[in-house]
Amino acid sequence: MAFTDDNGGFVFSCDDAKFSVCASTWNTRLSQLGKIQGALCIMTHHLPNPEYIARIIAKRPHNIFIIASQEARENAQKIKSQFPQVRIALHPKLNAKVVLVAPETVWVASSDFGETKMVESAIGLHSVAVYNRALESVFNVEWAKSVELP
Repeated sequence: MAFTDDNGGFVFSCDDAKFSVCASTWNTRLSQLGKIQGALCIMTHHLPNPEYIARIIAKRPHNIFIIASQEARENAQKIKSQFPQVRIALHPKLNAKVVLVAPETVWVASSDFGETKMVESAIGLHSVAVYNRALESVFNVEWAKSVELP
């Protein structure tokens, strides 16, 4: 049975994908952030270890949008005070772990955006179509339901 577009998601195909298990970190996945001009859009429940996250953001501290759960308020405010250009919004029910790097990279992971000591997995995709659909139908929709930090 083939997948179809419905209220639960959208169908896509992708020629360039990677499944990783305990083999990469957010810092490694975003090691080239300083060379990329497109938006970085992050969805995460928690923001574990804001100092670790700051090392990633410092590579290019602009054109970054983060949606985190309301439970991450304290660490979100720490990051926002260090990087006032980074736009951070808090969501009442967010548990997604998705990172979009314009114009074509999508990461869907088991780990929150930040440092983890757990065995985690992630799927990375290079697809303009998937990036655009995820941005429009997931990230932008949930950003609209969030409250941005001043």
